[in-house]
Amino acid sequence: MINHYQALLCTHYGDWRELEVTQLERLCLKPGEVRIRVRHAGVGFAVSLFVSGKYQRKPPLPFTPGTEAAGEILELGPDVTHLRVGQRVMAALDWGAFGQEVVTQADTVYGLPDNINLADAAALPITYGTVWSSLEWGASLNSGEILLVHGASGSLGMAAVQIGRLMGATVIATASTEAKREAALKNGAHYALTSDATHLVEEIKKLCPQGGVDVVFDPVGGDLFDASVRCCAPQSRMLVIGYAGGRIPEIKTNLLLVKNISLIGFNYGLYIGWGRTDARKKFAPLVRAMIDKLLTALSREEMPLPLTQRFAFSDWENAIDTTLSRRAIGKVILDLP
Repeated sequence: MINHYQALLCTHYGDWRELEVTQLERLCLKPGEVRIRVRHAGVGFAVSLFVSGKYQRKPPLPFTPGTEAAGEILELGPDVTHLRVGQRVMAALDWGAFGQEVVTQADTVYGLPDNINLADAAALPITYGTVWSSLEWGASLNSGEILLVHGASGSLGMAAVQIGRLMGATVIATASTEAKREAALKNGAHYALTSDATHLVEEIKKLCPQGGVDVVFDPVGGDLFDASVRCCAPQSRMLVIGYAGGRIPEIKTNLLLVKNISLIGFNYGLYIGWGRTDARKKFAPLVRAMIDKLLTALSREEMPLPLTQRFAFSDWENAIDTTLSRRAIGKVILDLP
C-alpha cells in the first residue's frame, strides 16, 4: 500500500488560485473512520469561501478542499460494520475530496447501486442531499403543487428541477441564458423563465392565475428573492438555500403575514456534522434513509442522472473557475488521476 498520495492543498487562507498540487502522507485511521480511494470529486460554489477562510467552518491549515467524493473503500476502522473494503461509495466530507484518497467518518459514507457510476455519484451526497431534504423536510412539497426554482441550471437548481418533478410538482425554472433554460426543460422543468427579477411577477401571474407558486427554492437571493415574495400563493413556503447572486436579501415581515408565507432557512450541513456541534451521528439514520430514497429513484430511472461537466485533475483551475463564474450547466466534477 502506498504511503503518499497526490492532492490539492490549501496552505493559507487566501485566493483559491493559490492552491497547490502536492504529495501528502497518508493518514492513520481512527475509530469510526474509513479510507476512500477518490475517483471523482464534486466542485461546489463554497470552495472559494473555504479556501479564503470566510465559510462558517474553518478547516485547520493545511487542508485539502472538496466536500463531495465518490470512489472505493480502501480500509475500514475496526468498528465500522455497514461498509466493506472494495465497496463503491459516495461521501459527504468535511473536506478532502480534491485528493487521490481521503480519510473520513463512516457516518456520511453511502454505498452505491451497481448501475450508478462513480462520476455521477460525486454530484449526489451534498448537492442532491441538500435539495431532497429541503423539499421534503423543509418545505413539505406535495404532489400537484407549483415549485419555483431559481438558478435552475446550476448544480443545486438542476437537482431541484429533477427532484421537484419526481415529487409530482409543476416546476417553473429560472435561468439566465437560453441554453440554461433549455437544459432545465430537458431535465424536468415544465416552464423556463429568464432570471430577470423585474419581469418575474408578471410572468408568474400568467402561469399561475389562481394566486402564485406554492414553494420557492432559492439558492440565489438578491433581487430574485425580493420578487419571489410577490410570486407566492397564500400558505406558500420559501426555502432560503444560499446567496449565489451576491446580495443577502432582507424582507418586511408584513408581506409574510398577509399571505401566511413561511420563510424557511435550510442548512443541510446541520445534518452531516457541519453545525456548531457535530450532530452527524444523531441524524445519520434520517439522512441515510433519505439517501436511500434518492439512490433508489436514480437506480430505477425514475429521474434523470445528474447533469455534469467533467474536468481532469490537471485542469482543476478551470473546473473551479467554471463553477464560480456560473458558466456550468449542472455539476462540475473533477476526475482524480
